[in-house]
Amino acid sequence: MALLHLRGIAGLALLVTSAALHAQSAATPARFDPAAFFTGLTESEGTLSQILTADRATHVTTFGTLQRSGEMVLEQDVQIGDQPSRHRTWRLRETTPGHFTGTISDAADDLSGTLSGNTLTLTYTMDNHLGVHQVITVNPGGQSARNVMRIRRFGITVARLEETIWRRVGR
Repeated sequence: MALLHLRGIAGLALLVTSAALHAQSAATPARFDPAAFFTGLTESEGTLSQILTADRATHVTTFGTLQRSGEMVLEQDVQIGDQPSRHRTWRLRETTPGHFTGTISDAADDLSGTLSGNTLTLTYTMDNHLGVHQVITVNPGGQSARNVMRIRRFGITVARLEETIWRRVGR
């Protein structure tokens, strides 16, 4: 009888330990792999807040491919409020572990980026000379991410974009 009781306690301890480990791994942020996240179809929705104007809804559809050279190419259609949709192309390359360079078709200069854990940070200047600081943080599970962009002119934040990006697997 004591042996059965001991087995029951051991089983319960194993179950509790397993549940605790699962809860801990679910709360642990995923390491961000930009190539894996952006390969295929992603969509995002968010809000663009600009000084002196009303907030506007945003919707972005992106299709990403990973080239043999290791370069990520992202073809993106951007809709802001009721403005006509515009197309742009991103080209990103990891130059050394955790460091990226690239181009965006509507940017004035090359972008630079760093990857740390679950966060990719990008900086670049748009063709209208506004500076962009973009932080993309992948959510636990790796199927969505939060994107926050701060857009500055002369060091002053003039706009902020907050959006959620979702991977669209199987579409």
